[in-house]
Amino acid sequence: MNQRLQEQLQQLFLKMTLGSARKKIYALRAKKEGQTELADLFSAISSSEAAQAARILLQLRGHTGSDEQNRALAFKHEIPATIEACEKTAQLAEDCQDKAMLGACSQSARVQRMHLNLQKKLERKTTQDQERPTSYHVCQFCGFIMADQAPENCPICTAPTSRFQKVTA
Repeated sequence: MNQRLQEQLQQLFLKMTLGSARKKIYALRAKKEGQTELADLFSAISSSEAAQAARILLQLRGHTGSDEQNRALAFKHEIPATIEACEKTAQLAEDCQDKAMLGACSQSARVQRMHLNLQKKLERKTTQDQERPTSYHVCQFCGFIMADQAPENCPICTAPTSRFQKVTA
């Protein structure tokens, strides 16, 4: 792929992803204020932008590798790089005395480290354990993942169990 096109697509992906996330927040606000039609419209736009971003991401990433290649890429490179970026941003937030962002970035780094532990747990599963698949529940506030069932409260951000979403492939 042409380098300029790739860079432009990366910027477009970031804008669409950010736009989708913001529209989701706008929808929550509109719903809270009783503007259900506006909330539904913002939700639809959020979903549309997420789909568009996913389409661009597929083109940027090209093809995926084998499960072993994808596992190595995710757990040896991508997640550690994300941890490093979260920690670097947390340090900047601390330097800027932004407690909210320090907390958010520190929590994200902690959650990312937990992703590595979940992968190790999956690798240790025995044949007998594999007969009962693991279900995952994701905190929709901080991203914490709990295997098998959602906790009463998130151990990272204290969100209630109602803020957890069960994820399936």
